[in-house]
Amino acid sequence: MPSFLICGCANFYGRALVKLLCRERDQAADPSSWEIRGIDKVLPALASFPPDVLELYSKIDYRMGNQQSDEFLDKAFARDDGTTWDYVFNFAAEYKFGQSKQVYEQFVHQVSVKIATHAAKAKVGSFVHLSSAHIFKASGNTKHKEDSALEPPNILAESYIQAENDLKKIPGLPLAILRPALCYGPGDRQNVVPMLIMAQISKVEGEKMDVLWDKALRVNTVHVDDVAMAALKVAQWHKGKADTIVFNLSDPGDTTNSQLAKCVGKLFDIELSFQNAAINFIVKRLRTAELTEEVNQSFLGPWMELLAKNNIANSQLSPYLDQEHPYCTLEKYPLGVDGSLITSIPEIGFKYSYETVTPEAIRPTVDEFKSIGLWPKV
Repeated sequence: MPSFLICGCANFYGRALVKLLCRERDQAADPSSWEIRGIDKVLPALASFPPDVLELYSKIDYRMGNQQSDEFLDKAFARDDGTTWDYVFNFAAEYKFGQSKQVYEQFVHQVSVKIATHAAKAKVGSFVHLSSAHIFKASGNTKHKEDSALEPPNILAESYIQAENDLKKIPGLPLAILRPALCYGPGDRQNVVPMLIMAQISKVEGEKMDVLWDKALRVNTVHVDDVAMAALKVAQWHKGKADTIVFNLSDPGDTTNSQLAKCVGKLFDIELSFQNAAINFIVKRLRTAELTEEVNQSFLGPWMELLAKNNIANSQLSPYLDQEHPYCTLEKYPLGVDGSLITSIPEIGFKYSYETVTPEAIRPTVDEFKSIGLWPKV
């Protein structure tokens, strides 16, 4: 009779885990014995989900509320039979780019500590915390392991690191930390989507898409379905263990700037223009904020015009690259992540279903946006 509590179940990562757990439950010998509860601060009906995803939330015990409220969390952690939860997932720290330090402190760091404190108090079987792999110290174009030195490249990363550190100090918390690389897949709004929008604009305007930074710089990736499966497998394996474990999540494809751009280019059938060494020499000496703003301004106007021509009034999607996006600091902080440790432990039983990023793996993201009216059908 497994029981699952998902905190932050209506965001990008949370919806993937809800989908996975519903599928696993439906395939179980006794589906009625499973309890899946999800909590978040938004109504699923207002989260821009496609119909099939929205339907899943009617098949779990979904509760909306403030995940920083002790009163709400007390009720969320309480079960009718008085027992505790087998598996608790903290996906609530996933937060959009472009916010202030105070916002990240509240909605990444503080909310994680609050949820984890309640989990420890409830003596849950396993607690999986979703962090980020964009937190490692700059060390060239190398791949970082779980024990590599940390150094926040931006204010969002500061909150992720602080959350990890404080969760490790909570007595009695059966903690497993997952650090995904650049994550893509259905529901993504800010990781790979800006590049997809840039490619769509280039396609409509019949132009090549410019790609900044060196081709070989790592932009390691992981599909959101693999993140969800890793969370489940680790939670099951780590149940009842008192130690803290950390796993990077990054597919074995070792994605580079060139590979990712070529996948997007192939998806939209456009040519790419990789900047030559002379241009990149200049680019590296510009302030990153100035460079990013130049790129943003060149795509925001055309995107708004494209949406208007297709009668899309409120898309929620944007080509805008905030300073927290890994691509903005790629030259200094390449996103090289060694995600092999989790696959090296046979008892966990995890392997990457998406071993490398492909146009076919990215396509469903755009198709979903089109189906719910957030992307022009061009």
